[in-house]
Amino acid sequence: MSKDVIASEALKKHMAEDRHGSRLGPVIHDIVYGGNDGIVTTFAVVAGTIGADLPHYVVIILGLANLFADGTSMASGSFLSIKSEMDQYKRLRKEELQEIEEIPEMEREEVKLAYAKKGFSGKELDAIVKTITADNDRWADVMMQEEHGMTEESASQPLLHAIMTFISFLLFGSIPLMPYVFGIHEDIRFKVATFSTFAALVLLGLTRSIVTRERLFRGPLEIVSVGALGALVAYGVGVLLRGTVGVAF
Repeated sequence: MSKDVIASEALKKHMAEDRHGSRLGPVIHDIVYGGNDGIVTTFAVVAGTIGADLPHYVVIILGLANLFADGTSMASGSFLSIKSEMDQYKRLRKEELQEIEEIPEMEREEVKLAYAKKGFSGKELDAIVKTITADNDRWADVMMQEEHGMTEESASQPLLHAIMTFISFLLFGSIPLMPYVFGIHEDIRFKVATFSTFAALVLLGLTRSIVTRERLFRGPLEIVSVGALGALVAYGVGVLLRGTVGVAF
């Protein structure tokens, strides 16, 4: 077996290792975004209604309404946001291709300047610029990344991101409602909901830390802190309204 074949096999094995990122890496943003918002907003409904001393069926109605309405809203917002980025990418790339045709020398100098800033110079720099500018599509891709900070991958698969956001929102957002849906005794419902919400936030934080390979405690600490702040605000508003508005059932 030749050295090139051995090197190629070794490279394939190396690229397949976990150190090159989890399969959840491309959608971890959607999981954290949807999951965190689902937990916080649904628990905010629970905390706000409990703070206002409203009946448990109100918690279920408002919680489920929030779960599906807000989840759908977030998913559609994610889809439209990435779709808009995709449209912008296509428009800018079309403009870059047009500039390459009309003012190639100027565009060639932009490539040269970009790679000179990376530390290349002399014949090495000239060779890089020559290779890049030998193909207009490759040239346009480089200009999109260097000039606009955009790649085709960063503006792709809007439907996948929308679906992952929705699923994450529903899965994590339903946790604070479980004690009310399954009829746990009213004396401990809110305590169980609070504990379950805390556990869900920790789980979401651990998921983020594992996928992004950051320190394990960092993800849970940040997400629990943000979630606790939202819950406290919601509960406080509920208590305030109970004392000032005088809602009665």
